[in-house]
Amino acid sequence: MSKYFLIITSLLFLTACDQQTTDSATNPEPSTQKETAVIPETVAEPTSNYEPSNRPGKVIFDLHCAGCHDSGNAYAATKQLALVRGKDLAVIRERTDLVPDYIKYIVRDGLLEMPPFRPTDINDKELDNLAAYIVDSAKAHANKESK
Repeated sequence: MSKYFLIITSLLFLTACDQQTTDSATNPEPSTQKETAVIPETVAEPTSNYEPSNRPGKVIFDLHCAGCHDSGNAYAATKQLALVRGKDLAVIRERTDLVPDYIKYIVRDGLLEMPPFRPTDINDKELDNLAAYIVDSAKAHANKESK
């Protein structure tokens, strides 16, 4: 009962504090400040042409992917893929079954614990570079293994 009384009293107090009176008897000094809108006379033009970055796929992989997908048991995604898919499919840069469109889809939309990466994180050019880097790394690894 006292809990409800405390809540109701607090609400009434806050409501009373929020009310403003405009009666001249209770507010003898009217506000002398006028509210004015600021209207810009001209619209500022951009000072430079923005060009999205075009970082190489290896740079993107090292920055955004290697923390989870590098080779070794210390990396969470590599360890999880080894448990689910087997050791042959655990290291992303060694997988020959991945195609660029699938890589781009997973990077943009995420998968299970992997977060999605927005175009502000990895733009479309960089995403193309990343997918090409992963596929090329897998091909190079496959060629090295076959020798």
